[in-house]
Amino acid sequence: MGDQHEQAGALELLEQSDLSAADEKVINRIRRATLDMKTTIEMFLCLARETDDGVYDEQFVVEPLVNQAIDQQRHLLSGKSVDVEINQLAKPKVCGHPQAFSIAVNNLVRNAFEHTLAGQGPITILIKEHELLVTNQVSSDADGKHAPIEMTSSHGYGLGLGIVQRLCERNGWTFLLQASEANLTARLLW
Repeated sequence: MGDQHEQAGALELLEQSDLSAADEKVINRIRRATLDMKTTIEMFLCLARETDDGVYDEQFVVEPLVNQAIDQQRHLLSGKSVDVEINQLAKPKVCGHPQAFSIAVNNLVRNAFEHTLAGQGPITILIKEHELLVTNQVSSDADGKHAPIEMTSSHGYGLGLGIVQRLCERNGWTFLLQASEANLTARLLW
């Protein structure tokens, strides 16, 4: 983990110096890449730890973890003019591994934010008593010529969602991905 701390320290030093607008953009990209790397490391650590840390029966509230994921991933919507609509039909509590749930939700939110094109909102997040649904639109122009979603995207449709599947299996939750021509819905059931 030493490299991560060094990177964060170097970023802080750079942020304290006088930067041009172009430099600021580069710094922001580096910051996000560092955060992505940290998230990926945490996912693997969580998978490794889950078998022996015994935190499977903790009760936690869903809503704060969903809000946290939205805040962490909101930069992916920058300049896209896409709204995020949260519809909370219930205030569920889930029993299981809270970090695993948080990682799963972060992945679903990030995938929806990343794969939504400019002006293609809204992204809808629905919280029900036993289910979380994250839906984003996937069709783009009038001809419907939108590139298919890459299931091997470096940020998650391959690696991330595979991990979501594993974390869900270990906690007795269900993860489903439903695609139509118009939209993609990720569902997490508990």
